[in-house]
Amino acid sequence: MISFNIASIPTRLDMLVNTVHSIIDQVDVVNICLNKYWFNPFVGYKKVNVIFSDNKLGDAGKFKFMDGFNGYYFTGDDDIIYPDTYIKDTIKELENYKIVTYHGRTFLHYPINSYYKTPAIRNRCLSKYEYTEPVHIGGTGVMAFHTKDFNFKYDIFKKSNMSDIWVSCEAKKQGIKIWGLKHSDNYFEYQHPEETIYNDKVLNCDYETSVVNQYFCK
Repeated sequence: MISFNIASIPTRLDMLVNTVHSIIDQVDVVNICLNKYWFNPFVGYKKVNVIFSDNKLGDAGKFKFMDGFNGYYFTGDDDIIYPDTYIKDTIKELENYKIVTYHGRTFLHYPINSYYKTPAIRNRCLSKYEYTEPVHIGGTGVMAFHTKDFNFKYDIFKKSNMSDIWVSCEAKKQGIKIWGLKHSDNYFEYQHPEETIYNDKVLNCDYETSVVNQYFCK
């Protein structure tokens, strides 16, 4: 079983539809956590399963579908259009690595002073990624794993819009490396949303910083 899992907010509906259309033919099911939606925009889509949420934990909603699932668990973002070979390419890499992503950062030292501003090796999904290598914090907008290799309960998420951090800290806790995969600079297409988690938190990330230090300073 191959699932693609995503969370979205109403202001990104048009982008979400584009994202779903780019991936739906590659997977068995697309699971969508509709945060603060008042309607289901995917009525009639046989492969799409939706749940409604109050957005309390933001992007962590993409992990609400793990309980009881056995198979390849892909997580995405509603501002990305995925290539036609994305699932096939990534499953091939999962033959060698337990958790993979196309976006990540590795801090050069700990403790860090700012999650967003402390110097780090940053490998972005929208840029050329020259080497496949471990990363400390993996981007869940372009992440995949098999649930037999990596699994956890939803209660690891303690605060909203921090799924990259919570999942990466859980991988660290379980002793599993997250591998950033090499790819070309045009592998993904970006839809340029007006609001992003980065813009919202870049100047106020004390909590994010403390969580990363808690797990990675050991």
